[in-house]
Amino acid sequence: MTKQQFEEFLEQKTRETKEAEPIDWESRRRDWLRNLAGFYSTIEGYLRPYRESGMLQLERSSVTLSEEHIGSYDADSMTILIGSDKVKLVPIGTLIIAAKGRVDMTGPSGTVRFILTGKHSNGVRASFRVVGQGRPAQRASPPEPALPEEFVWKIATSPPRVQFIELTPETFFSALMEVVNG
Repeated sequence: MTKQQFEEFLEQKTRETKEAEPIDWESRRRDWLRNLAGFYSTIEGYLRPYRESGMLQLERSSVTLSEEHIGSYDADSMTILIGSDKVKLVPIGTLIIAAKGRVDMTGPSGTVRFILTGKHSNGVRASFRVVGQGRPAQRASPPEPALPEEFVWKIATSPPRVQFIELTPETFFSALMEVVNG
């Protein structure tokens, strides 16, 4: 890398920093906790008939999360008791790649990840460019401004090819069965 390329790089980073809108971390935390409460409300709705008939129990408790820029805060977790099996729904946080939040559902037979992501998002996409010795640096075109998007809860499949599956009663029950080996 030449001195001129390095200076151009520094100028670009300085411009990006000045143009970037500051993030309201307190608002981000509040939105996350509101969406988390909505997630638990949805799950409670799916399980209501089984809870009312005594076939399972639900318990809520609090966990402390700590995230960079946001700090430490309390968030709800949920436990589903099915016979002698315990399934825990534990919030992971809001600073997640390709998502605005994540909750892990863990049972005796595994873990399923729920993510808060764009309504039209169906998986993780990554792109990169190679710049090395003997190759000219390629200038990337600036990203198009993102339109406001509605965020919804989805199930994320396991890596390496992560896909997002719509959260419905059927997909939730399937995920629940998976973690209790049903």
